[in-house]
Amino acid sequence: MEKIRFLKLLDRLRWLFERLGVDYTMMRKILAVKLLMDTRRTPVLLNQRTRKKYKEGNLFLKSLWVYALTGLFIVPITFIGSHYLFKMSITFSIILFMVITAMIADFSSVLLDTRDQSILRTKPIDAKTLHAAKTVHVCIYLILLTGALALPSAIAGLLRSGPLFLLLFLLNLVLIDLISISCTTFIYLIVLKFFDGERLKDVINYVQIFLSFMVVIGYQLVIRAFDVTMTNITISFSWWQLFVPPLWFGAMFEWMLGGRHTATLSIFALLGLVTPIVLFFIYQKFSATFETAIAKLSAQEGASRHRLGRMNQLFGNLLCRSQEERVFFRFASLMMKQDRMFKLKVYPSLGMSFVFPFIFLLNNLNGSTWSQVSKGSGYYYVYFSLLLIPTALFMLKYSSAYKGAWIYGTTPIKNRTAIFSGALKACLTELFLPVFLILSVLFLFLFQWRILPDLIAVLLTAPIFCVVSYHFCMDDTLPFSEPFDSAPTTGNYMILFLFLIAGLFAATHALIHWLFPEYGLLIYIVGLLIANIIVWKTALRKEG
Repeated sequence: MEKIRFLKLLDRLRWLFERLGVDYTMMRKILAVKLLMDTRRTPVLLNQRTRKKYKEGNLFLKSLWVYALTGLFIVPITFIGSHYLFKMSITFSIILFMVITAMIADFSSVLLDTRDQSILRTKPIDAKTLHAAKTVHVCIYLILLTGALALPSAIAGLLRSGPLFLLLFLLNLVLIDLISISCTTFIYLIVLKFFDGERLKDVINYVQIFLSFMVVIGYQLVIRAFDVTMTNITISFSWWQLFVPPLWFGAMFEWMLGGRHTATLSIFALLGLVTPIVLFFIYQKFSATFETAIAKLSAQEGASRHRLGRMNQLFGNLLCRSQEERVFFRFASLMMKQDRMFKLKVYPSLGMSFVFPFIFLLNNLNGSTWSQVSKGSGYYYVYFSLLLIPTALFMLKYSSAYKGAWIYGTTPIKNRTAIFSGALKACLTELFLPVFLILSVLFLFLFQWRILPDLIAVLLTAPIFCVVSYHFCMDDTLPFSEPFDSAPTTGNYMILFLFLIAGLFAATHALIHWLFPEYGLLIYIVGLLIANIIVWKTALRKEG
C-alpha cells in the first residue's frame, strides 16, 4: 500500500520525467520493484532485534521516529532571538549533517548498487531511465527523512514566525536534499572515473569516510562564522563563507523575514537558491555516465593491497607474549584493514580524534597568541585521541565476514585469552597509535619538550582505558563474529559513558600535575606502568 501511494504521487510529475527523456512507464515498474524490495532491507538505525519485531512493512518508515526524536532537540534553536541568519544556519547545519550521514550510511549502497547492472542493463532499458529510477528511489526516502527530522522545527517556526517561515523552510529542505544527492554522486563519479578493480572499492570506502569528516569540519566553520556574546550575535563576512551551504539557507531567512537586504546576504541567498538546482541538472546530465561507471565496481582487476608490514610484525613480536596471541594479533590487524564496512564505521572516529584537539586549541586562541597558548595546558586535549578506542572496540565484534567465525571453534586454541588480548593490542597499534604519534609530534612542536612526560602518561593510559572499554563494549563476544545489522543502537550511550571515563583519566592527570608539580607526574607514570601489568594479566583472563 505504501508503494502505491508513492507511485500515485509520482504520476503527477510524469510530464517532467518525459521532458527529461526518461521512459516513465519503465521507470515506474523498476521503482515499484525497488520499493517492494525495501521491505526486506534493515536500515542502519534499526537492529536485528527490531527487524524481528517488525516482520512486515518498510523498516525505514518504521525507523523515522528516531529522526523525529532527534529533530526535537533542534527546536530550541528556532527560539533564539530574532537573528535568523545565526539560528537557521545552525539548524540547517544539523539537518545537512544528518542527511549526508544518512546518504553515506543507508543510501550509498543504493547509488552504487551493481545489481542493476547485471539484471536490468541486459534488458532494453537506457541508462537515463535506470538512473532516474535510482534517483527517485533515493529522493523518496531523503524527503521522508528530512521531513521527519525537520517537522518539529517547522511546526515551532510556523507558530513563532508565521506561514512564510514554513514555506521557506520547506523550500530549503528540498534544496538540501538536492545538494546532498548531487554532491555525493559527483564525488563518486570522479572516483569511478580514475580507479577500477579492488583499488576502486578501497577508494570508495575512503571517500565515504572523507565525506563524514568534512561534514563535521563544515559544522565547525558555520559556528566560527559568528561572534556570539551574551548580548549580541555578529558575523564578519569572509570569502570562505561563500562555500558553506548552511549560511546560504540562513541568509534566505534573514533576507525574507529579518528585513536585511544587504548585498552580501543577497549573494548568499541567491547561491542557496540557484546552486542546488544547477547541481541537480548537471547531475542529471551525467546520469548515463554514472551508470556506466558503476560497472567498474563489479570488476575484479587488480590485487588487494592489504598486507601487513614489518612494523606490524615488530609490534606483534614486542607486545605479544605467545605464538597464539601473535596469530590473533595479525588476524585482527588484517581484518581491520580488509573489512570495508568496519573502516566506514570506525575510521571517521580516527579523524575526529585528530581534529578535536585542534578545534579546542583554536577556541583557546580567541584573544590570545600562539605563544601564550603554548605556555598553557592545552596539551591535555591530546586525551581526545582516547575517544576512538571505545568506538573501535564497540565495532570490533562485528564483521562483513561474520560467517567465518566458525574458525574459532575448529582451531585448537589452548588459551582463549589470546583471542581478545591479540585483538585489543591490534586495535591499539593499528588505530590508536598512528593518531597519537601524529598528535604528539604536533603538540611537541607547539608546547615544546616540557610536555614529553605528559604524552608518555597518555600513552600508558591508553592500554588501561582499552581494557576498561573492552568490558563495556565487547564483554565475551568474539572479535568479528557478528553481523553489522545486529549492532544495537543503545551502544552509543555506552560509548558516551566511556567518554566520561576518559575525561576522568585526564582530570586525574591534571590534578596530580597540579598538586605535585615536581615529582608527581613521574610517580603517576610508574603507577600507570604497574597498573598496565596488573590489568593485562588479570582483567582479560578467560577459561578455555
